[in-house]
Amino acid sequence: MKIAYIVDSTASLSDELAGRSDVFQVHLSVTFRDGSIFKDTTDEAALKSFYQRLATEKEIPKSSQPQVGEYYEVVEQIISKGYDTVVAIHIGKGISGTYQSAQMVLNEYQEEGKLNYHLIDSNGTSFIIEHLLEQTIEQIEKGISIEETVQKIEKLVEDTQIYLVVDDLNYLVRGGRLGAGSAFIGSLFKIKPIVYFADDGNVKPFDKVRTNSRVVKLWESLIEEAMDKFNGKIKIAIAHGDIAEEAHQIRKKFENMYPGISCRVGYLTPALGVHGGPGSKGLGILPYL
Repeated sequence: MKIAYIVDSTASLSDELAGRSDVFQVHLSVTFRDGSIFKDTTDEAALKSFYQRLATEKEIPKSSQPQVGEYYEVVEQIISKGYDTVVAIHIGKGISGTYQSAQMVLNEYQEEGKLNYHLIDSNGTSFIIEHLLEQTIEQIEKGISIEETVQKIEKLVEDTQIYLVVDDLNYLVRGGRLGAGSAFIGSLFKIKPIVYFADDGNVKPFDKVRTNSRVVKLWESLIEEAMDKFNGKIKIAIAHGDIAEEAHQIRKKFENMYPGISCRVGYLTPALGVHGGPGSKGLGILPYL
């Protein structure tokens, strides 16, 4: 058995993972009002440019799942390199059609006897996917069967958590996720909504606070709960909408509170940033197997 891995671009893979010969990616994209298309990326210069433009746009851009044609191209490339098995981990099917497209394409190749596949719904996005990929590869390289590994990863999905804080409520309004009246009230009272990825795959309200310090305080309590629940076997991730300095300050605070804890920091890719807007930030709590 020769295994290849497919993730989508929202995973924000580290250079180490992205550079592996057995890891492949398909890309989401963002289309602006003038028709220009911005491909999902982890390049910081491109991301800064994207967020600068996003802040000046009168109409929120539209995010799109990977083109089915690109998925076919990736699978053909995988087969041409001698792989016979695929493990695909994608953005939650409650927020994107990427999972469904992957299932359609991979099922076609499996029915033709060209490869076998295992498809995992991350029920999230961003560094959650990266973490799940890391854990999957680690289990496989330890000699754990692919069937047992997939079962473990699917259980791990249930234990991971994502909490997103939106700095400007108008992005949720323009994205159709919040009524204009609510945005006006929220802005008036400087309310910052916190949403999370629920078990059913949908993004739902979790809490609302008025200051960044209260956001961090809430995150501290969530990390504390997870540390107790998983006996300290967690890492955390902070994804942001072009507020790198603030994100790194939060990371330092958490690292001081929990010496030795691993904390990943990076941008929300464009396909995610269109919904949170500049200034948004998300916390991922990621248990280990």
